[in-house]
Amino acid sequence: MKRHISLFVFFCLPGAFLAGCSDADRSSLMGEEEVPVELSALEGDVSSRAAVASGGASLWTDKKPQVEFEAAMVFSRTGGDYTTPVVAAEEGVWKGTVGTNGEVGWSNAGKDAPIYPRWGAWLYLVSYAPYAEPDKAASGSGTGTYAGTVSFVLTGQTDLLYASQIQGNRWADGHFPSLVFDHQLTQLSFQAKKTLQNGVSVWVKSITVKEAKPLASLKLATGEVTFSTTTEHPQGLTVDLTQNGTNGAGQGTEVTGQTPVSVGQLLLPPLEAGGSNGNGGGSNTYTLKVETSIGTFDNVSLTFGDSNASGKNPLQAGMSHVVTLNIGDHELGITSVTVQAWAPVTVDGTLDAD
Repeated sequence: MKRHISLFVFFCLPGAFLAGCSDADRSSLMGEEEVPVELSALEGDVSSRAAVASGGASLWTDKKPQVEFEAAMVFSRTGGDYTTPVVAAEEGVWKGTVGTNGEVGWSNAGKDAPIYPRWGAWLYLVSYAPYAEPDKAASGSGTGTYAGTVSFVLTGQTDLLYASQIQGNRWADGHFPSLVFDHQLTQLSFQAKKTLQNGVSVWVKSITVKEAKPLASLKLATGEVTFSTTTEHPQGLTVDLTQNGTNGAGQGTEVTGQTPVSVGQLLLPPLEAGGSNGNGGGSNTYTLKVETSIGTFDNVSLTFGDSNASGKNPLQAGMSHVVTLNIGDHELGITSVTVQAWAPVTVDGTLDAD
């Protein structure tokens, strides 16, 4: 009888343990308590490409974001694979708000913050902004299967960011390191001045970069971006200045003297040396179409000085340039194209998902 009771206690203890403890107690004792994912973020920034020509060593500095933005956080249990169906609670897409203090908050309505896998398994993460749902795989690939890409229609006014894969686990020394967001577009800031101080006043109405391709497809695993066009979305990105004209609403931005005034900016697909990525149709530069009150000036070419001394195309991802337009009474040209620090721009809210 004594032996029988001993066996009974041995087999019933686990049952009593499972039945008598709360879920929280059981999780804690078994090492299964949920550990929420807490993230921080930095922004990769180009200090100056001019440093390359003079032997400068560092191009990138990591700093806290200049503006708050919403980003898609894509989690996977398999490193480098963001195409499999979401089968684990830890996998999928969360919307995160990246603050200027570098902290990431979770802004999914009705959705809990992500958690690390139990028992210390690795969790992998890539991120991009602005927020959009990843492309779904073709039918027949399985419910909830992603295609491994996300698509956008560029407006010319919104940034496109990507943070490369990081990994982490539930243990304190294995938590995620900071995400580092890099610019995937190149930035042109335009300013204009008159050739003569007492010349005719001119209103700049719009500036179009003719070869810019507006469709972007970003690979989640690598951050590689492919740009293209369709009949619905042909080449060309435009900044329209007639929406906020000065001294003549609807006429554009007025240019009266030899002191340069800002006439808008555009964020564009980058160009590699020789236009090898196809974003410029084989060209290694962009051409402008500038509409003004004294006429429209077409095929105005961007030319660069020392900023391309490294042999790389200056219009690379993360690079920012100031383009100065010189306007006469009957003509228009470019005085200079110079490197500048990246100017803060909108990251979310106006970039359309394709």
